[in-house]
Amino acid sequence: MKHITHTKISLIVLLIGGILILAETVHASFTMPDIRGDEANTDGFDIYLPAVLNGERLPDHWMDGLDPGVNWGLAEDYINDVGITNNPYVLAAEDFETGAVTIPTEDNLYSLHTTVIDSLAYTRNYAGQHSWPQNYNGITTRYQIPVTAHQDARPAYFVRTCMNFDDSFHPGESFAPVGIKGFGISSEPDGGIGNGVPCDGTNWYNAQIQFVGWGPSAKPEANDGFLWVGHLYSYNPYPYDAVPTLGTLNITSSYRFSSYANPFQYLDFGGWHCYEIGLYLNTPGQFNGEARFWIDGVLQSRVTHMRYRDIEGLLPTDVHLNLYRTTENFPQTMVRWTDNIVIATRYIGPVKRE
Repeated sequence: MKHITHTKISLIVLLIGGILILAETVHASFTMPDIRGDEANTDGFDIYLPAVLNGERLPDHWMDGLDPGVNWGLAEDYINDVGITNNPYVLAAEDFETGAVTIPTEDNLYSLHTTVIDSLAYTRNYAGQHSWPQNYNGITTRYQIPVTAHQDARPAYFVRTCMNFDDSFHPGESFAPVGIKGFGISSEPDGGIGNGVPCDGTNWYNAQIQFVGWGPSAKPEANDGFLWVGHLYSYNPYPYDAVPTLGTLNITSSYRFSSYANPFQYLDFGGWHCYEIGLYLNTPGQFNGEARFWIDGVLQSRVTHMRYRDIEGLLPTDVHLNLYRTTENFPQTMVRWTDNIVIATRYIGPVKRE
């Protein structure tokens, strides 16, 4: 009798519907290198095995958003996000349709620094507009995550924002690099981060998106010779132990990395796109957390084996709705529009439009 490999056995069992049995077989025999599962193409079928990392099967809701192509999430049931705050996993949302900002932030800063306009909306009638004139860096605004968001044994946190960048996002003839913070999830139990204090598993961490630009470039995606991309980054205590299962990892300090999609999806100036960050919290002291980044529901970056915290009480405290530019000295005012913000404890996915 010919030798029957684990792969052949797994394929046979999967095809007859014994997925749960296969999960136990995989668990007992070997560790999956990627918690989305090995991909094989056999007889024209793409096979995705159950998610197992270091012998541990992930919670079911951690599997959301991992399929190839567009991943619809809880927003699929709410056309244009109408009524999405009724979903039990949604913590807050902002679509500007009252003609004002209603999402609560620390000291009401998001409302004070957002102009609501009745044009260029992604859905329905209104959008938010943010501007950065010369010599203005902007601010960070914070939505406080409620205690009710921390109920799961393996919690995860998500923020999705749809954005449209004006072609004023350009540094002029100098082609100097420029960046602007996007948004994300942070743990800031002492009311703030930074000041040169490294993450150590007991103080702070985050997973966020940042937009960066550089030039000159002759690529067709360039904005007057200047390219922009959005990417995932994270401050965490153990960046050298993180594993990029999708995208490439650039470790920029002993407690920070950036994760870039491969290939890049360059910013589409004048077009709306939905960006989403997910922070999957680790068990204290274990390397079983994750960070993920989607554009329009397509997974761009995924980093596993993350250890955000070493103590039980170090939970996410805030969602940053950043209005902060990392480079200030450009002559023109830069403008960006925002719509359909959703904060949740399940994968949100892109807006389901009419």
